[in-house]
Amino acid sequence: MAERVISNEDMQKIRLATSITKADVIDCVEDDDTIVFVVSRGFLGVAIGKNARNIERLKEIFKKNVRFVELDDDEERFVANLFKPFKIEEIRIEKVGNRNVARLKVPPKDKTRIIGKGGKNVRLARMIAQRHSSIDDIQIQ
Repeated sequence: MAERVISNEDMQKIRLATSITKADVIDCVEDDDTIVFVVSRGFLGVAIGKNARNIERLKEIFKKNVRFVELDDDEERFVANLFKPFKIEEIRIEKVGNRNVARLKVPPKDKTRIIGKGGKNVRLARMIAQRHSSIDDIQIQ
């Protein structure tokens, strides 16, 4: 796991998300148009809210797409959670040199959407995985 110092700006976002959702929000990662909040195991439904109400409120506040990812001690389940709602056919975590690489086999019809425009979804997932697991890289096959 990578050491991380959470900035004041990120702490404010985490506090606001926690206040609105009443979930245990532990981290956030963002790019130009998306913010991804990481929640403790068991809090995903609470975070999303009834009829995705919490997601809509946070979208209005941050003016970005909002996603939640549920943390899991099992690294394969955690990696699968990073790409929900997409179906991952197979996840293999392999040692490559001194790095742990998660290789994901995905349905061909979903591959471009899973990767995201310019690789955005994989980049965000990789950052979260590096912070919260022993995974150093994620590769889509």
